[in-house]
Amino acid sequence: MKLHIFNPEHEMALAADTAYVALPHAIQEFKTNLGFLPALWAEDGDFVLVDDVPFAVRALSQCRLPHADVLFIAPEDLRNLTFSSFEPWGWDKAVRQLLADAGVDGSLLPSDGCLARIRSLADRRNTVDALSVLRKGIEGETCGESCFCASADSVSDELRRHGAVVVKALWSSSGRGVRYAEGSFGTSLGGWIANTIARQGGVMVEPYYKKVKDFAYEFYSYGDGRVEYVGLSLFETNRSSYAGNIVAAEEEKAARLRRYLPDEVLSEARCRLEKYFSESAFRDYSGPLGVDMMVVAKDDGRGFLLHPCVEINVRRTMGHVANSFNIPVTEPVRLMRIVHDVNYRLKLDMMENNFVKVI
Repeated sequence: MKLHIFNPEHEMALAADTAYVALPHAIQEFKTNLGFLPALWAEDGDFVLVDDVPFAVRALSQCRLPHADVLFIAPEDLRNLTFSSFEPWGWDKAVRQLLADAGVDGSLLPSDGCLARIRSLADRRNTVDALSVLRKGIEGETCGESCFCASADSVSDELRRHGAVVVKALWSSSGRGVRYAEGSFGTSLGGWIANTIARQGGVMVEPYYKKVKDFAYEFYSYGDGRVEYVGLSLFETNRSSYAGNIVAAEEEKAARLRRYLPDEVLSEARCRLEKYFSESAFRDYSGPLGVDMMVVAKDDGRGFLLHPCVEINVRRTMGHVANSFNIPVTEPVRLMRIVHDVNYRLKLDMMENNFVKVI
């Protein structure tokens, strides 16, 4: 029996690198409201750790999505149970401490060294090396560069070079550690850059590209060099915050991307990613992986380029969630998104009934 845990504060915990992390109210609410999510990809008989068992039962029944027959449990229940494995959204010191405090034998949990490796792999500096591997020999069909800056002056130099840039913390959750600058950055952004460099040792700076479409390739790494392709993820963002995923058959999603990029370029990128993860430092990582990518408009307006590595997510992603539905090609295309009214809820809507901009 596996124990699944939805810990969306994962990147926040990686950034803090401590066993205990104080969560903002919005993140805690998000975690409690959507704690049932692992039931969508778990297997019958698995357990899901949640903050509020009755709430999770109601929320799962109300979302009306296919799911496994799981048992929701609270932390105080853990002392009396034995599990074959533990599968959080992502591993970090905080989720390990949660399990240890609930009575799980520490020998069954990742070591300090293992968690340090995961945090190192989640460092955005890894995109520099990945891009050099992924773009080699196909520079004409691709774009993408990333620069590590250890000082505000270096960030200014990159801004002058490109005119408009994206500045990213080395570790951060979606949208929370990303800033945009054009021409120059003012007092507020300058302060954020200085504080982030002081806390994390630097920031990543990338040119601002004319993005046409976000997408991702999702994988699972077995920790022994074997890397399995899980599926394509077409998703929407509001600036850098997640806004929704297309839920459709793999063939349908691939056809939508081929409107912009040749299939051979997309296939080559996928093959290179599988090889990169199986031969680089990622080969020893066991768990889900996701690589965010972009379709970018050429400067002259005549065609598109592939940005093959915007982010490497060393955790489960909403793309993994969308792919867990295994939609057959005969099914209509839907949009999976998270809405907030009284609570956070997962919704799956027909595309034509939605006003979110999607391809």
